[in-house]
Amino acid sequence: MQSAMEISETRTSSATLPHIGQLLVAGEYIMPQDLAFALEHQRHSKERIGEILVNMGALDRKDLDIVLSMQKVLITR
Repeated sequence: MQSAMEISETRTSSATLPHIGQLLVAGEYIMPQDLAFALEHQRHSKERIGEILVNMGALDRKDLDIVLSMQKVLITR
């Protein structure tokens, strides 16, 4: 898995919020096709991406919590 600094490179500008899906794929927590499936599911359910990925078994809850913490750090920079 990649470090928080490597994952932070997915951020395109200081004004852009890093999307959790992008961070999960960049950190190799999920596969791109898992994200695509979850995004399609979200269009119909309006659930959060992380919850969808956990519920479908593509992501562990602890890994979601880790990446959400990373996302929070990136937002406050």
